[in-house]
Amino acid sequence: MARSYATVGQMLTYAVDRSVHAPGLSGSEPRPRAEMILRHMLEFVLMAPRSRSAFLRTVARTELTTGNITAAPRLRKHSPDLIAELLPSSGAADDGARLGIALSTDGAFHAPRLQKLRAALGASPHHLLIAISRRADDADREGEVPDGVVPISWRRLRGRMVKADPGHAPLWETIGEIGENSARPIAQFPVDAKKLLTKGRIAREFRAHLDVLHQASRTLLGSSPRFSTRRGQTSAHLQTGVGLHRTGIEFGEVEQGTPVHFMRTGQDPVPLGIGLLQDEADRAAAHERLEEFARRTSWRTEGKAAPGGLELIGAAASPEVEGARLLLWAIFNPMLLRDRGFDPAAARRQPALSATSMGLRLHQRGDDSGTTYRLWVGGDREWRHLIPKVTREASEGREEETYAVAPRKSQSTADFVWEVHRALRSLTIP
Repeated sequence: MARSYATVGQMLTYAVDRSVHAPGLSGSEPRPRAEMILRHMLEFVLMAPRSRSAFLRTVARTELTTGNITAAPRLRKHSPDLIAELLPSSGAADDGARLGIALSTDGAFHAPRLQKLRAALGASPHHLLIAISRRADDADREGEVPDGVVPISWRRLRGRMVKADPGHAPLWETIGEIGENSARPIAQFPVDAKKLLTKGRIAREFRAHLDVLHQASRTLLGSSPRFSTRRGQTSAHLQTGVGLHRTGIEFGEVEQGTPVHFMRTGQDPVPLGIGLLQDEADRAAAHERLEEFARRTSWRTEGKAAPGGLELIGAAASPEVEGARLLLWAIFNPMLLRDRGFDPAAARRQPALSATSMGLRLHQRGDDSGTTYRLWVGGDREWRHLIPKVTREASEGREEETYAVAPRKSQSTADFVWEVHRALRSLTIP
């Protein structure tokens, strides 16, 4: 009789149902929905003795066995997601050793967090913690992994378990895909990359809205916009003066006809009310509005952002402007760039938005040479296109090198973003 295996549908049904009723931690921030579902997906597949045995051999790298691996309620902030008793080998004393599994759909676990998760298992020196995250290899390379901890990425988990547990290969494929992609920014948009980035009309309009951002930033805050380098960001932010207790200005999603907004961390953006300035009357009205805000600066530190409901000056931004912004912001996305091995340079090294260009400086992770790379758009005062460029800036013994990466006809936005980042990566090759 053929062996019967569980299906992906059964696993997902079980996980979604259990995650809805799973208790959280009182007084703590809610966990990402995907992590709650993943812990119950793992619980489901590890119910099968063969899958559990393959997991212990292949991932935990132990010949010991366990009881059921269950998604017990996380009573403490640093409790692992799944727990099981490690059964002692024949003749060995039982010291209460346990197996813990901790999950993250974010980057690698940092060493202090791993230590707390490991300590939550108890005092036995034989406790074992498996930490699954999107970038488990970073901590491994840096020698930061505490004793008794096995870090592994979702991608590697999928690859190993598909081979070790072929009967449940579709389940492991699904778990790996969700774990690897759930927190990753989406770079697939229903827009034509070639049309958006190569048309002169769209480039000129986009530049005109950036000019509004620049004028507002200089008039109200006395500074020029830059891409934010704050840690933990999952999207690009071209802004000036935005903070938790201060209102700044940001270039973001088009709302009420403009991509330029007043913004404060943790609050909704408030449209500035200045769109595409088409003539002298529009420019005069925009100047007057900015001067009015400059005269009364209390809006910067009041408990809420600047007043909304402002009548739009100028023409509303076209849909193409928002499409181009989505695509360019995916290229400048710090989370996607981290996945490619690049981190933003220090804030003081970031180029300000100028009359000719908009860009982001980067360093390659693990490179101690000090080489700086740059992603940027523009080059002339009048923008004829929005084609991104990648640059390795000049350093000792190496001249500056720049490539422009133009989208191809019918190329998906995700493929184009990947191609730009691949071109950036190619500049690191000696």
